[in-house]
Formats: sequence, C-alpha cells, structure tokens
Amino acid sequence: MTTQTLVSGLGGAIGSHYLADRNRLIFVEFNGKLARYDLVGTGQIISSGQTILEGTRRFDFDTGTQSTVPGGTNWDVFWHMHTSVERSMDPVHGAQIVYLGGISYTNLSAAELQALTYGGAPINGSNNSSNLLTNGAVFAVRTNQGNYAKVQVVHYDRDITIRWRTYHILPQYQVLGSGYTQPEDVVVEADGLHAYVTERSGNLLRVNLGNANRSHAAMVSSGMTAPQQIFLDEARGHAYVVEYARPGRLLRINLASGSQTTLANNLDNAIGLLLTQDLRFAYISEQALGGGRIIRIELNTGHRETVISGLVNPFFLTWTDAGESGILTTERDPANRVILIDLSQATAGQQTIANAVPFRPSSVAVAAANRLLLCSNSELSQLDLTGSVFTPAGPMLLGVGHVPVDRIFNGYADTTGDPNYFFQVKDTPFGGTLSIMLNHTRGFAEGARYYRLFVNDGSGETEPRQTWYDYRWSTSTNQFELQTRAASPSGYYPVRQPNELWYNHWLGYRLNTNGLHNGLCTVRVAFYTAMSSGSQISSHTMQLRLDNSWPIAVIDNILHDGSSVGTCGIVSSGSNNFTFDVIARDNEGHLKSWQLTAMWGDNQSGGVASESYTPVPNRLWVGTPAGGAIVPAPPAAPWHATNRRCAHTFYLNVWDRVIDGYNFIHHATYHKSITIMLP
Repeated sequence: MTTQTLVSGLGGAIGSHYLADRNRLIFVEFNGKLARYDLVGTGQIISSGQTILEGTRRFDFDTGTQSTVPGGTNWDVFWHMHTSVERSMDPVHGAQIVYLGGISYTNLSAAELQALTYGGAPINGSNNSSNLLTNGAVFAVRTNQGNYAKVQVVHYDRDITIRWRTYHILPQYQVLGSGYTQPEDVVVEADGLHAYVTERSGNLLRVNLGNANRSHAAMVSSGMTAPQQIFLDEARGHAYVVEYARPGRLLRINLASGSQTTLANNLDNAIGLLLTQDLRFAYISEQALGGGRIIRIELNTGHRETVISGLVNPFFLTWTDAGESGILTTERDPANRVILIDLSQATAGQQTIANAVPFRPSSVAVAAANRLLLCSNSELSQLDLTGSVFTPAGPMLLGVGHVPVDRIFNGYADTTGDPNYFFQVKDTPFGGTLSIMLNHTRGFAEGARYYRLFVNDGSGETEPRQTWYDYRWSTSTNQFELQTRAASPSGYYPVRQPNELWYNHWLGYRLNTNGLHNGLCTVRVAFYTAMSSGSQISSHTMQLRLDNSWPIAVIDNILHDGSSVGTCGIVSSGSNNFTFDVIARDNEGHLKSWQLTAMWGDNQSGGVASESYTPVPNRLWVGTPAGGAIVPAPPAAPWHATNRRCAHTFYLNVWDRVIDGYNFIHHATYHKSITIMLP
C-alpha cells in the first residue's frame, strides 16, 4: 500500500462523495467550505513548437529553449553523444522521461500524460538497429518544473528534429462554495448538479454545485442535533441521517417537505451511516461511552445488534462493493487508520487496510478496486492498495481481482501468508465473473499489441471471446467514457497503450465462468505482435478452482422436547428447550460459515448455533450432512428460550468461500417462525 498526498492545507476535510463518471471527489471542509478535487487535471499549453536539437545540447520543455553553452540547471533532457554511434536522450536536473514508441502524437492528451509512469532511464538513440528514437517515435517528459510534455521525433540524425507540446496542469482542487456552519457531510444527486449537505448546527441543505455558496443553499430540514453522515434514497425522495448526540436519533427526512421521522432512538454519539439496498438494515458507527463500535438496526423491527466493537473513534462508513459484503471506515486519532469490516463471516471480522494515514481521517471513497480516496484533517490522500503488488516489471498474467497470481495454490486463493495485505482469504475457490488482470505496460514494452484468452475446464481448451466493458478517459469530453472490449473475428483483444488512461488499469478480461465445469480450470493468455498466430511472443497460464454452485440453507424442523413444531406452530406446554434440524451445506466442500440466530420480542436476539471453516489439507468442508443435523449438537445443551411467551423467528445464514476476486459472492438464507406460549 502506498499513500499519495493530493492536496494539503485543508480546513478539516470530512464527508465526501466520489463521482466516478467524472473522476471527481466532492467533499466538505469543517471550516465552512464545499470543495472538489479532479483526479485528472486540465492541461494548459505553455510551450510548443518544432526544432532541431543538436548533438550534445540540452533542452528545456517548459520554455522551449535549447542550450548554447554547457552547464545550467534548468534543462530537462540532454541529447547525449557517447561515441560517434552510441547516443541517448537523457533526463536531467530532476526531469523524468518515458518512451511510448509509435503511438499517435496528436491524440496523446494532457490527461493521458499525467497517467504515465516516468523514470530516470535514458532512451536509446544510437545510430544502429537498437535505436528507439526513429522517425515518428513518441516519448513524454515530466519536466523539472512539474509540467508534462509530449515529444515526437520528426527526423532522426545527430542533430535530431523534434516537435513538442508542454502542458501546465491547472489546480485540481477548487472551492465550490463557502459560508457553511461547520459542514459534516455531502452527497451528490444522480444528475451531478445538486448535492445535500449537513451542518453541525442542525441543518440539511440542498445546494446547486454551480452556485454553491451557503447563501444560495435551500433549507430542507432543520432542528436536528449535529447531523452527520447522509444516506440518500433519491428514488423515494428521502435522506437518512444520524445525530452526534447522547442520546441521538436515526432520522428519515422527506426531501420535499422536510418532515422528520424517527426510526431509532438512544444512539450513542452516532457518526457514520449506511443502509442496505433493500433499506432493511442500517449500519451505524458510534463513538460510545464504552468504546467505538458499529451497530446494525433492522428498520422494520428496530432490532439492534453490535457488529464490531473495540474501535477507536470510528467515523464515516462506505460499502466496499455493490454486494455489500464489507464496510470501510476510518478510525480517528490516536489510531489514524482505515479498516475493513467483513460482513460475509458468521461473526463479522476486522482487517486493517492502512495504518498511519494522515491525522484525523474522516471518510474514505472507493475510486477503484485498488484505489481509495481519504479525507483527513488537513489532507486529501490517495491510497493505492496494490501499488506494491502489481508492477510493470512483474508477471504478464497478474492474477484475479485482488488476488495476485502467486497467491493462488492448486486453484485456491490464499493471501493469509501476508497478514498485512488488505484482502484476506484462505482456501477460496473462484466463481461468477472474474476480472483477469494483465500487465499491459510490460506487454506493450515487449512489443505485444494483441492478446487472446483461452480456458480449459477439463473438456478441452476453448476460446470464450466474451465482450466486456471498462471506462477510458476522453479528453474531448473531459470525462470517462464506457468502452466496449470485444474480440476481433479471430479472437484478438488490443493491448492497452501506455498513453491511454483506463479506470481499471490492469484489467484485461471479464471472464464469465458460469458456463464452465466446477473444478480445476486453466486460464491461458497469449500475447502477439500482430493479429496473426505466427506472431505470438509469449503465453502464460494460471489454474483456478471454479465453483459456481451455491450453498444450501434449510431449517427443516424445529424440535421442542424432541417433537416437531409445525411452521407458525404454538408451543404451550413442556420445557423451554429447543433443538433444530438444519441443513447448512456446500456440496462442493467449500463452506465458509453458517449461523443460526433467534429473534423475538422488542429488539431481542441471540445466537443458537454456528460453525466456521477450519483450514484442512484438502481444503474441503461440506458442513452438515445432506439429510441435515440437529443443532445445537450434543454434548452442547439445547437452546433455551429466555422469553417463554413470545413469537420467535429463527434465521439461518450460510456463506461459502467462493470469491470473484473482490468479494465472497454466494450467500444463502432461510427463516422459520413459531410462537412460544409456555406457562
């Protein structure tokens, strides 16, 4: 994991909203500002032209001037004559360079220049067959003044003719509006033009981002106590907020009328808020008297439970993915870290994503599967979660999603050998649609311009030729545009060029595995210099254990004193002892965990039985027998109903270990209800 400071000197960056289609973060600063940061800055031309760069001379791309005498410290490159034959273009005085080859000079944009990887290695310009600076070749320079230049060789010679264009990147940070009273959070509407802001003084405001000073904001609702994170349900015209108070409330606000509905009371200094897609559950972070925690409230019943405790001043919450299998949150000082709460386990797990982040972190936004944006007290930062794993010098076939290829053993993912890695999985097979990661940078550098993908699930090698999609930055529209990645008629996909800015940088294929057989599957990627089988330059394979079967969750029978209780049955005599005949099973042997929970009365619940996978050499655990099992299993005591006169619902949740490279994807549920009316 690497951390990059994007902007410093902020006035308390707190809540934020990432706009993926514009590659832009909207955020609030506690000192009264609403601001934005563009991840890709707009370029302004400061120098351009065509010139003859003489041998042994230096060139400054910021000013477009060439040295006439030796020396000086403002130059960017040195056209170095080592011998009468050996020559090189050397970056000097802090400038950096990258060779791009025979790409389009005209189409190379300022945005794409910013996305390149620059270095200090000279470019070979020798007067022999090793020469890279041939007519039409393109290279890029990051100048010692921090500007970006694209350069093309017009005519190669000892005195080389080049043309160039240098861009100064305009400020990416911009204050959109000011005058707010200690703003806490911001959420942007789907149109990208309007946003909602909470103020610590008790208000929810609607703001036009094109005219965003507080004086122009519309009051939606007021009279709250320090409202914090906003969850926006735009489709139904509602916003949800929590109050930082002891006691505080969870409120649903009608965006048209401003009316407030209290959904939960007695919150303990609530800060962060998320709702599930079905609006059934609310997850809330609290800085409670007994320590920081995240709780879950079932909105229909008011049932409340602690998901994770022992946190240090937890703040705002963010879903890790659309499947809602995990939550990202920040822990403020003295911890100053980002953590992941894994909701796919029978008991929620906690994993540290980043330690020692900038002081007093408040919110984290997911910009990409491997990139987070972090708002802290005075800084906006970017966390590159895989910067130290996926490198241009690495393998050509990088892995699947968050799982590097060298962390896949006999087809199973296992990252537990690196306990500080943010994505912890053990003995996990793959399923669903897989993001196959390729090293486009190395491939292009080695001459590859196309690739093909093959699979073999034991029935012979086939070529799926599936179509998939990704975002690529467009300089003409100044936004990411969706691109179709379809195979040519003969099955070739283009290797991404170094000057192209893709939202998912390493993505090479989206492989839908649902039509393949369960078991070991070999994925092979071959690279080519042209769309011809005779031009293959390399081939790379990895084995994946596929499992597209789902786990089974069934509460077959509820037993009271050994006798079956029918569905919605009433138990009115006997003891308060119950057992359950359940099926919690994965026929492929890849069960992860199961949990049976009882819920009753006014916000009451309790665990009945649970079990989780314990690693074994063959990596297999099916769970209960196919015909079911009685739980709690002897010698454990039966479950005792503590409330003898109440309706009870029993929930069985079952997860298997299958991942798509990013998340656990298979989850089965079952529930059954009875009424207990014992004397």
